[in-house]
Amino acid sequence: MKLFWIIVFALLIAAFTAPLNAQKLYTWSDEDGVLHITDQPPPKNVRIKNVMPYREKTPQELEQIQRDWEKSQQELEQAEKRRQARKAEIQARKAQQQAQQAAKQAKEEYEYNQQYIRRLSSTKDKRKQFRKKIQRLKKETEASQAAAEKAAAAAAKARQQAEAAKLSP
Repeated sequence: MKLFWIIVFALLIAAFTAPLNAQKLYTWSDEDGVLHITDQPPPKNVRIKNVMPYREKTPQELEQIQRDWEKSQQELEQAEKRRQARKAEIQARKAQQQAQQAAKQAKEEYEYNQQYIRRLSSTKDKRKQFRKKIQRLKKETEASQAAAEKAAAAAAKARQQAEAAKLSP
């Protein structure tokens, strides 16, 4: 029990004497040009640049510091949200371009395949001879159109995400 009180007493003394040691802050540069800021006096052969007296912050100053910190945190969060919105917008533009390119390619492929199918199926004998090739071309055309529709859906989703990112507070 005695040891407990000795430890408590030593901690109280340390707590009250710590602020007394840090009464001045010294700013000085050494011969290499390195800037030092310490609460200990610099060596004798160094020219002191600045000595600032240390003072405790008032509760109002601490509250102002806390408010400034919270404000800067909010500004950082808003900047991050704006960055995310710009990123979503860029992704939406890319998806839109890809969708347009896929639609154009699907249209060109569809037109080419239709002409080719017409040539292959111009007579009954040709239709019978090239039946499997005609079916394969029709499937390829359908797959191309499905890919274009999928790209358009992805672009629409990306646009919605970009709008949601813009509107979020």
